[in-house]
Amino acid sequence: MIRRDFDLEEMKYFLHLVGQSTDDYLYILDLTNDKAVYSKSITNVFALDSEEFSNAMQELVKVVHPDDIDMLMNDIKDGMNGRKSSHNLEYRWKTVDGEYVAINCRGQYIISHGAIYLIGRISEIGKQSRFDNNTGLYREIVLENVYNEYAKTRNASGFLMLVGVDNFKEINEKYGAKTGDEVLNILTDSIKKYIDTPLRIFRMPGDECAIFMPYSMENDINQAKILYKRIRNRIDRAIEIRKYDIFFTISAGVAEFDTEKDSFNELLKNAKFALHAAKLNGKNRCEIFVETEYTEYIEKLSVQDELRRCISEGFEGFELYFQPIYNTDDDSLSGAEALIRWNSRKYGFIGPNTFIPLLEDSALIIPLGRWIINTAAKACNRWITSIPDFVMHINLSFVQIVKSNIIKDVLENIERYSAANNHYVFEITETIEMDQIPAVQNVFKEFVKNEFRFAIDDFGTGYSNYGYMRDRTFDIVKVDRSFVTDIDKLKDNYLMVSFIIKMAHEMGLHVCIEGVETKEELSCVKKLGADYIQGYYYGKPVCLQDFEEQHLKRFVLG
Repeated sequence: MIRRDFDLEEMKYFLHLVGQSTDDYLYILDLTNDKAVYSKSITNVFALDSEEFSNAMQELVKVVHPDDIDMLMNDIKDGMNGRKSSHNLEYRWKTVDGEYVAINCRGQYIISHGAIYLIGRISEIGKQSRFDNNTGLYREIVLENVYNEYAKTRNASGFLMLVGVDNFKEINEKYGAKTGDEVLNILTDSIKKYIDTPLRIFRMPGDECAIFMPYSMENDINQAKILYKRIRNRIDRAIEIRKYDIFFTISAGVAEFDTEKDSFNELLKNAKFALHAAKLNGKNRCEIFVETEYTEYIEKLSVQDELRRCISEGFEGFELYFQPIYNTDDDSLSGAEALIRWNSRKYGFIGPNTFIPLLEDSALIIPLGRWIINTAAKACNRWITSIPDFVMHINLSFVQIVKSNIIKDVLENIERYSAANNHYVFEITETIEMDQIPAVQNVFKEFVKNEFRFAIDDFGTGYSNYGYMRDRTFDIVKVDRSFVTDIDKLKDNYLMVSFIIKMAHEMGLHVCIEGVETKEELSCVKKLGADYIQGYYYGKPVCLQDFEEQHLKRFVLG
């Protein structure tokens, strides 16, 4: 603390004189005698009754944001006790309009004539730099400063929780931005019920708030889960009190930190990933960051980038395999299912169960789907010259149906060849979402109108809408392998397949049994009346040349 003698009245004169030539507001606080003097212009902006008064602390409390008072008073206390020689804080002052704006207050603690003074200047930072006007919370930049200060001055561990409003964009679009602001205030008020320290809660971009929580005693991540549940329950009560005029849920992502080894950017990245995982896993939940899960996620993104490159460079590494489908009546070849395979020069052979979901997530399935349709149609056109009734089965993704002009893609690629539309069956695995989007029904109608056939794939394993069977949208039911395994030994499997076949036939539909591998399974499903058989018993999926060699060698290819 600086010790210096000066004349207060003379200092007041120079303060007003200098104040005319700067945009900052100058001040002198006599902390010992509780007096203050400011630049005269300060009353034009801030809610101070005068530029000079004797009850300094009382007047200061009136203008400082309630959440920032403790922080300010602790700093002043440290200065008066000699623990600090300078003052440098960013906090909020009330304006004459009743709003709060961010200020930066700097000064020096000085002892003169037995009294302690704080002398310095106040700069108006602005409404949007450090504080969020709607919620009154500090913004992300302050969170970063707080974390870095912890890293500099002490070794600390704890957790960062990101809390986001589920479907916030839809709330804003449906009810308006004002309601969106109300939702954010309900969220922040609910958090404040359990955390009342200003430098623990922060407003992040979009619909998110951050909670910075250093561990006090035991390092227990369960504290985060308990806190999330309390906040969520508080929100539920607030919604109930409002009689459900607003309804929303929240998700949270939590990442632990150790200031000795974790940077702020690393911590924030981890918390964001955990929140992303919470949203993907159904929302209205809290997820803790797990390093192995993040590593897997990054690996998936890398594979997705490789998929994108291969598709953009002429579908490099992609190939269609074909698995035969046989008639049960005479064991003749009915057709084949076209199945995509990918051999990446970077990753090697990757199974379809791994790369197809990545294609769908990124909508890359749309351009690749066009290539699949064209390649399959080209093969079909080749094989109908030897087997006039040959039928090519092509899988369609739900993403293709809802996010592209699929009927246009199909017609453009199939019309290049002479095989008629009735030589194609499009296989679809049903989802609940399929029923919830009206446009899907229009797509199906266009396919039927153009005399294409549909097959329900993997029937019985998940969501199955019997209405599609009743309405003749699909005319082939493909029974999943899980019901066929040991069907000659397992009564339940036998009964299920028997029921599906009888029901489909009564509706005028055909049944294809997938996954038949043994002679016993084949015999059993034939007795039950299946129309078509597909499985390893007749052949595994193979490339075009091998398919011709194994299944068409009895015919002369055109």
